[in-house]
Amino acid sequence: MFKNLGANLEEKAQDMAKSMARGMAEGKENPTAHDEMLKAYANNDMQKAFEAGAASAGVSTMNTAKEDPNDPNMQPVHGITIADYAAGAAKIGEGCSKEQVCAALGVERPMWDEAETTWNNRMRSDMTYNVVNVYSGYFGKASTHEKLGKLVPDNAPATTVPTGEAAAQLERLETDKHYFFEIQAALEAAYANGMDGAQWLIDNLGLTMAQVNGAGTKYMNDFNTIAEMMDFQDKKKAEYSERFAKENNTGGIVDDINF
Repeated sequence: MFKNLGANLEEKAQDMAKSMARGMAEGKENPTAHDEMLKAYANNDMQKAFEAGAASAGVSTMNTAKEDPNDPNMQPVHGITIADYAAGAAKIGEGCSKEQVCAALGVERPMWDEAETTWNNRMRSDMTYNVVNVYSGYFGKASTHEKLGKLVPDNAPATTVPTGEAAAQLERLETDKHYFFEIQAALEAAYANGMDGAQWLIDNLGLTMAQVNGAGTKYMNDFNTIAEMMDFQDKKKAEYSERFAKENNTGGIVDDINF
């Protein structure tokens, strides 16, 4: 989950600037990159500051990651590309079985299992974060995948939320950043109150964690958006915490939350 990703954004930017300053003193940092980051930070452009710091450190972000066909880390595994794997992982998170994903891709289960292991190992071992950022981009747009995008889960979690309403909730998450960060706040509050946040999503929105994660990829890779929404998310978390605390104390149902 994206929970707490932006909690210390300003501190992270400051730490990055200090690290780069130390690197310059030791002759390890590019002065131009350092200047670019400090200017961006001074202008309150968190995204540009983050991009400059990442570039200076030799790592990729989702905005700079490249799917180079000549990169050994980007080679398909049994024909399963990183786009296939990311979309497949997203659909499995929605309730599709691995067999269902394999059938749609036209591969055998052992081929998928090996691809899963290989892609995960590549993401873990890639210190430039290029692979994981390319993966994240495809994960966030799994619904557009040619073969997997419209796949209906065989094992979708049971919910009383009508299909049409769940689809509307997902669309709202994708297009309304305030609503996305409100739901993030609700999830944090749910877990803080000893609740199952994933089940709360299913019961109230008819959505899985994977669907919410995918809907929020574009927001959580935009540090300006994260910085902008931090106070709003904290406020909403306090509101939901109060409501959930009352629920836990009384054993009643929270029926006054409007979506």
